[in-house]
Amino acid sequence: MRKAYSYTARGACKRSGYEIDALCVFVDTKRNVSALEFFDELEASLRGLETLPDCVVIIADAASLSTLHQYWATWNAQRQVFEQRGFRKGVQFVKSYYFVTWDAVLGLSIANMLGAGGSAASFDLPIDSFIQQGLHALISTNPVVQIAPAGHVFKHPSKTVNKLFIQARELATSEAELAFVGRCLCRALKPLADAGLSVVYIDTMGIYSLVREALIYAGSKATIHSFHSYTELSELSPPTEPYALIISASTSGGMAHKLHKEQGFVEDRLLTLIDTTAAGRNGTVMIALDDVDISYRKQLADGTETQIELFGEHFSSKAKPPRAVTLGQPHFPRRLGEFLKQFGIGGLLGLNEQPAGGAASRLVCFESNAAGRNQKLLDWLKDEIDWRVSVAIDHVIYADDDGSKALSEAAAEKLHAAKGCPNRPVVTAYSNLTTDTLAQAQGVLVVQAVAGDGGLLREISRDLREFIAPDVPRHFLAGVGLPQSEETWLRLQQFLVKNTSPRDYGFSAWLVLPIGSDGTTNAWQDLSELATRAQVQTPVVTGVSPKILTESVDLAVQLVQGAFKGFLPTSSGTALGLSEGFLFFGDAFDGRLHQVPVSATYLTVASVLQAARDLNVPANQLKPTGYESVVLSPENFLRYNDNLLQACVLRAAHPSELDYSSSPHLSRLMKEFLLKVFSRNAHPYGAASIEFAAALACGHLKLMADDRKELQQKAVELLSSAPSALLGFICLLI
Repeated sequence: MRKAYSYTARGACKRSGYEIDALCVFVDTKRNVSALEFFDELEASLRGLETLPDCVVIIADAASLSTLHQYWATWNAQRQVFEQRGFRKGVQFVKSYYFVTWDAVLGLSIANMLGAGGSAASFDLPIDSFIQQGLHALISTNPVVQIAPAGHVFKHPSKTVNKLFIQARELATSEAELAFVGRCLCRALKPLADAGLSVVYIDTMGIYSLVREALIYAGSKATIHSFHSYTELSELSPPTEPYALIISASTSGGMAHKLHKEQGFVEDRLLTLIDTTAAGRNGTVMIALDDVDISYRKQLADGTETQIELFGEHFSSKAKPPRAVTLGQPHFPRRLGEFLKQFGIGGLLGLNEQPAGGAASRLVCFESNAAGRNQKLLDWLKDEIDWRVSVAIDHVIYADDDGSKALSEAAAEKLHAAKGCPNRPVVTAYSNLTTDTLAQAQGVLVVQAVAGDGGLLREISRDLREFIAPDVPRHFLAGVGLPQSEETWLRLQQFLVKNTSPRDYGFSAWLVLPIGSDGTTNAWQDLSELATRAQVQTPVVTGVSPKILTESVDLAVQLVQGAFKGFLPTSSGTALGLSEGFLFFGDAFDGRLHQVPVSATYLTVASVLQAARDLNVPANQLKPTGYESVVLSPENFLRYNDNLLQACVLRAAHPSELDYSSSPHLSRLMKEFLLKVFSRNAHPYGAASIEFAAALACGHLKLMADDRKELQQKAVELLSSAPSALLGFICLLI
């Protein structure tokens, strides 16, 4: 069990105004923490970050902080190993380490500041802001706030109706998080640390552990009195002895208002753990949701929704069967047609190929040269430079691939021509980037021909913060973006453009097509694991002779081993195929269908599924909520009945989107469809039968237990006379 709660925080140095990223590590020292455990916690916290911080802030109680500092001072080998993680290419990213003491009465203060690698660099940290950001991180990572599904609203015990349901009891999900929240409670509500405090009133037992932790930390012997209903608390009067009153959560501030204005409770002793806002509220609000994420302000109800009535910290609603979505014209990705025309033929490598210069294979792998030399992209680049790129740019940095290099050279030429100056912008590969490279830079253009979720662009952006001043203009340019979702691409843009200067940095992208996660974690890997298990232990299936069963499983394993870079074949051994008329190809491949690679078909289906997930129309959106699951309708396999399309849908869909086990109706429909596919496996109608059987066997496609058992039994009766890979997969059904 981890003994620390870590998170990242961002703020401005109070002395210089320089924006800094900090890794904050709060160490829970209720139990003894050894030196090895201390350094393990630091290593785990830093290792999980996408970008290196400017400093590391270690926070602990006053009694234990000296011990942690002693570990740092005396365990040289472990400290040096950890410090080396803060360097990259000889550049010191993590500049300093702070030991911060947290006292129930005195609050937070910096006990020690140590420079990394002997450096004297230091910041005047906004510690209070960092602590508040730690609370915000808990809201983001734990299931604290739930939003009512489309067409629904919550009716709270106060009779307030809105889209938010806040569960304050979920704020801390580990011992370290509990200790952190307890200390934050003491910090936010000063009476908790008063020696004479007698009683603390809380509105629900769900937050008892949080309040108890705060009182233990403060050394208080006050009792905790819980009220289990809104009505009961509304009848309470202020006691004569010193008290505090804590409300778990609110969306309107109504309870705090009534307690103060009508019942006479003093605001200084009244706190709401979580509220939608702190503006205009009575008492103290420890966490205001509009400070965590502005989107919480936008959860508006229009009065036509079905109400989900809340009772305490629980809600009651009738169980809803999964909503089935059929893919169609509303799910057509906006940029898919243009992408297929430009790159559908000649722009993609095969499935699970290794890109040039890459260390690992990727499910969807783009040929970066195809983008870097694409004429339409180059035409767009000229217009983008003329209209949007800063005239101050005199350095171009490109990602380390041939396509990005070609695109950056073209950008440099266009910048040179546009500026009409004698010196052409300096073009540098990211791998060659150093402080000296940009010593004279007046502006920087970062170029990547093909970006996924933009991890490399984030990395370059982080490095530029070390190499050049914030007020030096910079522009990030991606030719083709293939992110997981629209949301991840928007987050990338926000990360790249925001900075401490008065203006945003520039960001441009020519063609962005969300395609879902890289491998949907991962249908090919699931099959490999199935094959490994099958080699270790052959199942026993009634109605199949041991010899045929063994041979069939062996055939299935051989197919999996030979199909890592494609799909499983038909029963006759031929590759899956595609006919004319696929809706989502449009006219991109008229007369050239035979030239279309399998990877282009898979990418098309993956992008359509992602467009369905990103769709803003609730009725057609392929996205579940906490109250309604969503699946792909079995109708999809009848509508898109080419065997290659069926295989692509099976592989690109999330397992939850093919889980029919909670719907008797959909499970029965899918069972009947699969039985027809298996019985006609030698004909075009059932050509993808092995793919369907494999999806069932590895659990990617799920039916109700009775339907699965009946399907297996009938399929075995049809196929048990001779060994086949199809029979092997059916015998491996879980």
